[in-house]
Amino acid sequence: MRKHKAYIIGINGSVGKTSCRMIIYQTLIKFIPDKKIYTSSKNFNWELWLSLSIFQIEKWEPNLICFIKTFFQSAFKLCFWKKSYDIIILEYGIDHPWEMDFILKIAKPHIGVFTAIDSVHSLQFGSPQDIANDEIKMIKNTLEMWFLNENDPWALWLKNQIKIDYLTYQTQWHNIIADIKFADEKFFISDLHWDIWVQFDLWIKDKKLKIKTNLLWKENYGYIGVGLAILEIINYKFEIRNEIIWNDLILNYKLQPWRFSIFHGVEDSIIFDSSYNASPLSIRKVIDTVYNIKQNLFSNRKVWLLLWDMRELGDWTEREHRLLASYVSQVADRIFLVWENMINHLADELVKFWYEEKNIYKFDKSRDAAQSIKKLLKEPGNEVLLVCKWSQNTIFLEEAVKMLLKDPEDQKELTRQSKWRMKKKHSFFSS
Repeated sequence: MRKHKAYIIGINGSVGKTSCRMIIYQTLIKFIPDKKIYTSSKNFNWELWLSLSIFQIEKWEPNLICFIKTFFQSAFKLCFWKKSYDIIILEYGIDHPWEMDFILKIAKPHIGVFTAIDSVHSLQFGSPQDIANDEIKMIKNTLEMWFLNENDPWALWLKNQIKIDYLTYQTQWHNIIADIKFADEKFFISDLHWDIWVQFDLWIKDKKLKIKTNLLWKENYGYIGVGLAILEIINYKFEIRNEIIWNDLILNYKLQPWRFSIFHGVEDSIIFDSSYNASPLSIRKVIDTVYNIKQNLFSNRKVWLLLWDMRELGDWTEREHRLLASYVSQVADRIFLVWENMINHLADELVKFWYEEKNIYKFDKSRDAAQSIKKLLKEPGNEVLLVCKWSQNTIFLEEAVKMLLKDPEDQKELTRQSKWRMKKKHSFFSS
């Protein structure tokens, strides 16, 4: 990085980093074709992945052969590599204390984007406060400018500690305080494909834009605004002249497929697959988005939730699973729960909220849940929006999604389908 002097855009926070990174990357390459811009197509964030991203190595498996191959690739590029990007977008993800110190020794960003803090990784850190204390290190080491999420309380806490310029952006309701904000969300079905799109008004300072996009999450609207603001900063900094028609932008993005992907399911169901990972905040936002889509486009459909444990919450595990009850009970017609924390805590709390026990289904394995859902979908009147959300690590909810897809070709769009992963899953489901 010292040798090639790339311009670095860094993303950090405990949720939303990868989606934010991909949105910024795809925004920049759309409007700045003359600059070499790179970000990893993989979910590479913590210290090893950040290093692999810098070397543009996108294949990694935890075995000796891959380690040796990666070592020699890195050594070769270190000695003979020609500059292959002018701008690089990196995730500064951490899941243990002091990791941020190490990552910042590798590369300090010129522009930083802070997404949000949630209780995910509290198992390793202790509390969201402890997570925030480590995340702020990136802010203090950013060289030129910061973007802060106005809807995140931790971002507001960080404001007074920032010594460089910053802009705030919105990720939830309309917020007139934020520098980047949106309003008037309207969903519609694309004429070209059977796709759900959205249009909304976006403000960057005093500039008002009309956006149409295939990204359906309020968080993503904020990230689109951040991406367009960074585009203007880079145009100014590098004296790039772009003929952009700002009045009515049509933006088609491709995020990693398991982050709020939409599939046709069996029995005319619609599956919303967000099965890469789960935190309390991300579950609420996914449910909120699907409920808004229902209100706009599918008012007669029912909402079913397929939820598995949220991991790495430490002492916050029971509390966060129970807190979901008041939220999901207002939206879900049926709830399918897999694994111990969802069953022991969320199901128990739902009953206390007078949610009908007959609409709560409990399972030990995701494939059993999928079999039950397939059977229930055959019943008359069950036109369903199915929301799938879970945490990774020994839980394989994507295998339930696989069983519920209408088109088997869509299986390649699911997460964790490599031979190494499938071998682990076969062992798990056979036990």
